[in-house]
Amino acid sequence: MNVWTTVIGFILGGSFLTFLQFLINRHDNKQDKNDAVLSAINTLSDRVGKIENTLDQREAVLARTHILRFKDEIYNNGAESHSLEYYEQTLDDIQTYDQFCSEHPKFANGRTKAAAKYIREVYDKLTEEHKL
Repeated sequence: MNVWTTVIGFILGGSFLTFLQFLINRHDNKQDKNDAVLSAINTLSDRVGKIENTLDQREAVLARTHILRFKDEIYNNGAESHSLEYYEQTLDDIQTYDQFCSEHPKFANGRTKAAAKYIREVYDKLTEEHKL
């Protein structure tokens, strides 16, 4: 009986150790999956950040284009050739562009300073004269 008890003890002990090893491996596999998921989330977060920066930069470039084009239009076609709404939209574009430039010092800015000044002067003059 003593031999059987020893054999059963070894079997149960071995089974217990095998079960323990199974649990440890399962935990390790879960941790590996969690690490992989966290890595994927970090990668996606970086990509989303880059996309946001690209979209913000494109918005600034588009605002700059609107500003420069509008300045040319009022300079060449007359200041009164555009509506109040067009002036206000362009002033919004100036604000958007200036804000982006102040938040992104490495972005090539300063290209609209003269145009923005001219647009504001014309806008102020026309509103004073009640022509808008």
